[in-house]
Amino acid sequence: MRYLGSVSQAARVIVLMLIVAAVIFPASAVARGRAHASIVGGNPVAIENLPSLAFVQSRNDSLLFNCTGTVVSPRIILTAAHCLIEGTAVRPADRFAVVTGTTDLRAVSPVHISTVSQAVVYPGFDLEELHGDAGLLILSRPTSSPAIRMATSGDLGLLAAGTPIAIAGWGQTSGQSSISPVLQAAETVVQRSAYCQRAVAGYYLFFLPQVQLCAVDPPSYSTATCHGDSGGPAIARDASGGLVEVGITSLGEPECSTYDPNVFTRVDRISSWVSRWIAAVEQGAPVPAATVPRLRLPFMSLSRARTLLARSLGEDLGSRWKRGRGKRIGCERIEREKVKCGVSWWQGPNDYWGGITVYFLQEQGIVYWNDRYKIHFVNDYCWWHSGHRQTCVIRTFRR
Repeated sequence: MRYLGSVSQAARVIVLMLIVAAVIFPASAVARGRAHASIVGGNPVAIENLPSLAFVQSRNDSLLFNCTGTVVSPRIILTAAHCLIEGTAVRPADRFAVVTGTTDLRAVSPVHISTVSQAVVYPGFDLEELHGDAGLLILSRPTSSPAIRMATSGDLGLLAAGTPIAIAGWGQTSGQSSISPVLQAAETVVQRSAYCQRAVAGYYLFFLPQVQLCAVDPPSYSTATCHGDSGGPAIARDASGGLVEVGITSLGEPECSTYDPNVFTRVDRISSWVSRWIAAVEQGAPVPAATVPRLRLPFMSLSRARTLLARSLGEDLGSRWKRGRGKRIGCERIEREKVKCGVSWWQGPNDYWGGITVYFLQEQGIVYWNDRYKIHFVNDYCWWHSGHRQTCVIRTFRR
C-alpha cells in the first residue's frame, strides 16, 4: 500500500496519524510500531512559549498511536477526529493518555499524565473526505495548563491569505527521520483558497475552503507538518498579541514535503460545538449528544482514478511516464471505491502498455488510496519494424 502514515510499509494515507514506541503506556502493553512524527524545519519550544500544547497517545491491541492536541479548558483537549477513530467506532477512553505541562517527553512524570474519561468526535466529521476533522478528549482530572483561545466567527481576519501562523508537534523533523522527544514549532503562512484547491490536489482531492484552510511558507518553503502532528494547532496572534488557535492539523503531503501546503480544520467552524462541551464538563450544563460517524470509503470517480494513477506512475516510473507521448487511458468502475484502467503511451525508443487498478481502503480507522499495476514495455523499432517480434524483449513493471 502507498502511505502517508506508518500503519504499513507502502500505502498512500491521507492523514498524519503516527505509530511510535511506548512513551506513556508501558512497553509490555503493546507491540512496537514504526516511528514517525512531527514538524519539519522547526525548533525546540519551551513549555512557557506554548503552555497549552498536549501530547496524545492511544493504543489498540497491538500498536501505539501519537497525536498532538491543545488544552481548551481544564478537562478538555482539542485534537483531530481521526486520532480518535478505530475502524467504525471511537476508540475507548481507557485507550488514551495525555501529557500536559511539559514539552520534553523525556521529563514526563505522573503529574504530567492524565487519563481520559471520554473521547468525542465532532458530529460533522466526514471520514470519507476528512471534513470536520475535530474531536475532544475529556480528562479524568483537570490539568493546570492554561487553555488556548479558539477562533470564532469574529476572527475571520486571522484566516486571510498572508497571515503568519505557528505549527507545533512532537517528533519527526523530516519524512525519514526518527522522532524527537521535544516539542518542535515552526512558522508558515495561510494561503488563498483557490491556491489551496490547486496545490493540494496532488495528494488530497477534497479540499473545501468553507471548513478547511491550508498553509505553506514561501519563499523559503522550509517548514511543514509531518506524521504525528495530527490534532496539533495552527496558531495566529490577534490584535492584542494573544495566541488564537485557528486550525487543527489534519493532513499533509505523504513525504512531508515543505513545498506542498498542509491542510487544517478551521477552528471557527467547530468552536461553538467545543464551547457547548466546555459548558457541560466544566459548568454542569446539558451534555451535547455524542454521535459516532459512519465510516464509508470515498467514491472513486473515473476522473479521480485518472488523477491518482497519473500521480502513481509519475512517482514510480519517473520520466518514462512524465515525458510520455500519445497517452491513452480508458477506465471502468469495478466497485464503488475501485476503478480499473488500461493505459498506453510511448517515450523515447519504447512503447508502454498495461493495466492499473486504483482503489480506496480503510485500515486502523484511516482512509488510504492504493493501486496495483502491470506495465509492459518493448522497443518500438523491434516490435513494429524489425520483422522479428519473437526476438523482441518485453519487460514489465509490477506493483
